[in-house]
Amino acid sequence: MRVGVIGAGAIGRTHLDTIAATEGFEVAGLADPMDAAAAVAHAAGTRHYRDHRELFAAERPDAVIVAAPNELHVPQGLDAVAAGIPALIEKPIAGDHASALELVAASETRGVPVLVGHHRRYHPVTVRAKEIIDSGRLGRIAAVGVTSFVRKPDDYFDIAWHRAPGSGGSFLINLIHEIDLLRHLVGEIVAVSALASSAVRGLDVEDSGAVTVAFEGGAVGSIVISDAVSAPWGWDLTAGDSPRFPAHDVDAIRIGGVAASLAIPTLDVWSHDGAQTWTTPLVAERAPRGAESPYVQQLRHLGEVAAGRALPLVSAREGARNLAILEAVTTAAATGATVRV
Repeated sequence: MRVGVIGAGAIGRTHLDTIAATEGFEVAGLADPMDAAAAVAHAAGTRHYRDHRELFAAERPDAVIVAAPNELHVPQGLDAVAAGIPALIEKPIAGDHASALELVAASETRGVPVLVGHHRRYHPVTVRAKEIIDSGRLGRIAAVGVTSFVRKPDDYFDIAWHRAPGSGGSFLINLIHEIDLLRHLVGEIVAVSALASSAVRGLDVEDSGAVTVAFEGGAVGSIVISDAVSAPWGWDLTAGDSPRFPAHDVDAIRIGGVAASLAIPTLDVWSHDGAQTWTTPLVAERAPRGAESPYVQQLRHLGEVAAGRALPLVSAREGARNLAILEAVTTAAATGATVRV
């Protein structure tokens, strides 16, 4: 299967490497207007196009991955749909919920699938965690705690869209991953409240935030997030899903059930050694996990969807729902109110 890539940044290069390393796939071209992208394309053994529409016309790829800046996701996704090319669009699917719905409508009307790059859903840890939760081993889920700490380097913010409202900030770039994962594992989020701070860097976008969420089934959760903290407690520095980041043997997510609780990504299941009461000792059992790359699994799924053998695990509509929740978080942080989604 020939897959084109739009965008020669860090995540675009990750997709290029994944395609090259995965049996049954090959790169069908790289589209990026920057001069430096020519060297990236050469290193990947493919052609460089300055415009994605030129790539579509010249290569007619079986699928395309959109890894350009956020504000380009919708127009490039719409062009892919118009060309009849199934697309995987990196998260977030759009800069706002209304724009996301425009892409949802185009995809569903024309019958051209659009997937969203929430790669954590394909991680073997997530697959196993979902199995544990769905088995009922934890009992009813009552509360969830998420920590998302990372220290982004100063030059990360030299890229204009990383520091611009509507495209940058820890909420849109990082929190949306946590939202998608919690929806997948625990259930639909129906209300949020939030605080946001830009005190560390003083940029126009937040560097830290605290969010509380209410789930449809009655569970509640908290997410504390920052891209200015030197600490290992966050998915990127624990899950080992990208060779760019060192992995540490600590947890970042805790899902609390009345019968047992689950730590992620360590996959420690904590339960009482006897009566389920706070005076009874708790013991941990570490569940086994696979070692498959989530990016490889995501690519294979894109192939299955493009071939008509599967439905998207994270559809455009799912991506739009994540944005609706994120917009509710932004409103909650600005107003101090609890916002229903």
